[in-house]
Amino acid sequence: MADKTVGEPAPWPALFAPEERMGWTVTDRDQFRQAFTEPPPNPAPPAEGKEDRLQIVRRKLPGRLAWTWRLAAAGAVVGWTVLVHGDTKPDHHLSPQSVLISGAIGAVAVAVLWVGLLLGHLSLVRRYGSRRQTVAVHRHEAALEAWSARKAAFEDQETQRVSSMPRWLSTPAPGHRRIDVVGGNLWGWEAFLTVFGASALAARGPMVVLDLSGEQIAGELARGATASGLDVDVQLLPTESADSDLLVGLDVPSLVDIFIESLHGGDSKATRGERVLDARLLGALCDQLAAGGLTMARIAAGARILLNEPYAGDELSPTERDALAGQVFSESYREQSSSSLRVIEALADSLSGLGQRSQRRPAADLQCMAMSTTWRSGVGDFLADLVVAWAARRIAMDAEVATLVVAGADELAPRHLERLSDLCNRRGTRLVVMFRHLRQESFEMLGAGPVVFMNLGNPQEAARAADFIGHEHRFEISGLTRTLGGEQTHSLSDSDGGSEGLSQTVGRDSGIRSAGLTHAPSRSWGRSRSQTRNSDRSWGQTSTASNSDKWSNTESAQRVYEYTVEPRVLQQLPDYAMVLVEHTAAGVEVKAVEINPDIPLLQQTEPEPAAGWSAPMNTNPRQAVDGFAVDDAIGPWPGSPRAVAEAEQDSGRRPAKGRRNR
Repeated sequence: MADKTVGEPAPWPALFAPEERMGWTVTDRDQFRQAFTEPPPNPAPPAEGKEDRLQIVRRKLPGRLAWTWRLAAAGAVVGWTVLVHGDTKPDHHLSPQSVLISGAIGAVAVAVLWVGLLLGHLSLVRRYGSRRQTVAVHRHEAALEAWSARKAAFEDQETQRVSSMPRWLSTPAPGHRRIDVVGGNLWGWEAFLTVFGASALAARGPMVVLDLSGEQIAGELARGATASGLDVDVQLLPTESADSDLLVGLDVPSLVDIFIESLHGGDSKATRGERVLDARLLGALCDQLAAGGLTMARIAAGARILLNEPYAGDELSPTERDALAGQVFSESYREQSSSSLRVIEALADSLSGLGQRSQRRPAADLQCMAMSTTWRSGVGDFLADLVVAWAARRIAMDAEVATLVVAGADELAPRHLERLSDLCNRRGTRLVVMFRHLRQESFEMLGAGPVVFMNLGNPQEAARAADFIGHEHRFEISGLTRTLGGEQTHSLSDSDGGSEGLSQTVGRDSGIRSAGLTHAPSRSWGRSRSQTRNSDRSWGQTSTASNSDKWSNTESAQRVYEYTVEPRVLQQLPDYAMVLVEHTAAGVEVKAVEINPDIPLLQQTEPEPAAGWSAPMNTNPRQAVDGFAVDDAIGPWPGSPRAVAEAEQDSGRRPAKGRRNR
């Protein structure tokens, strides 16, 4: 984050809040939007068409005609009964013609009455059926309009509620004593120290930062702490070594242990005998110099005396010179140990300013020791080990240190970091160790607590980090088949036919028959005629309709064993993004976190969240982390052109100058 100019807002009040955080996570507020659960009103019944009503009438017509004939016959019987009853009178005579005429009149009257009633009924059905349909449609439209109004009001209320939710949620720091940070660049480290360090200072108390990167990445945190009214003490080494209190309060055994362990560091080639010999030489030298004070300049001068090298300085008194020349080791011993003495003399002389201060520096809320060397060197590595040893000594002495940050621990000896981790764990001090690379030595030191992975451009380091995060079994869809089909048929047929026939037969027969001379002839004749007439008429209607839909959806899944987080995701992380990994009894928890210190300025332009509101974290590690690769999944990263454009739209003004997108 660039320095704030006069009149521009600063995020310090929000950063130095008593809530220890790792950063922020972007929340998709629309995922908390609730759906309108009330179902829509039932649709109105479909209106019957003219063809439908015609088909209904045609289906019922044969039955109604049959009832007409039945009622006509009943009317004829009733009329005939009335006539018979009237014929019982003395002056009345019933004729067949009157019976037939009366029966026919009764049948016709009953049939006409029945047909009139039927037609009236059909008229009423058509009229009131249409009216009933209209009323049902109007009721449905009114119910649908009321339902739509309730839905619109609910959606407006949901929009207001979701808009009041914060877009950025703080990611609390894990409860473990140690946190390892791997990867990233100096800009990302600076942002992480600013965000995490500010909240840790406000929530836990005093903090010590060992900045071994050589780029003073804790400068932004120091400026924020000063602006927030906290006491800050910054030491640049070796530039300000004369005013440093690294050696204040050290006795001879402590100084010898720190010096020799820093001298050999992580050198695996140094044997135990070499370390013991160097400790013997330095211990004897410091014993002679302890009375006058233990400084690096006096140690270098004493080593030159033991090496019989010319010395013209005033760091040692004549008594000390004589004691070193005649009472400490023999000439042959010093000659055989000359190589070790030369190394001790060279290192002590290069740091001759250390030890000149006799009193501890004033206590401060934030104490930072930063390396000011611009290039890696043997003296710089030795000094870095001295600084770590100084911090371990402070922790061991139960100094009031709530948080210890070691930035740039790649070159430190594993045994030194392990010892420092044990001391912090026993004393209740949170330890944060930051590695630039995930080499084999750094990889072997992970696992004591949560691990934060930042950008790892090296593919081997990214693959090693993905292996550390772990693998998981998932079922991936390997095949998907969808089938949609339908069939609809509709047929209508009418038949009408008739037949009429007439047959007639006419015959005639005549003849004469004789039986002989004695018999008279006989004549016979006959005539026959027959006539047949038949008539037949038939009609009918057939209607057939069918409708069928078919839908099938088939998925086949295959069990695979893949990375929880792919290496390419770790290679493509932005500068101000990181992945927080925690191994728990329930499995691996992965969270995507953003660490841009200017995020609180974006929150100031958004409405305040509702009281008591909180949103659950995303528990799907793959979904949470894969979002880094695509901006649309979790929103643009702060500092990108898209983020600046959205900030301008939200605030309605040009946003304050923030951290440059490096």
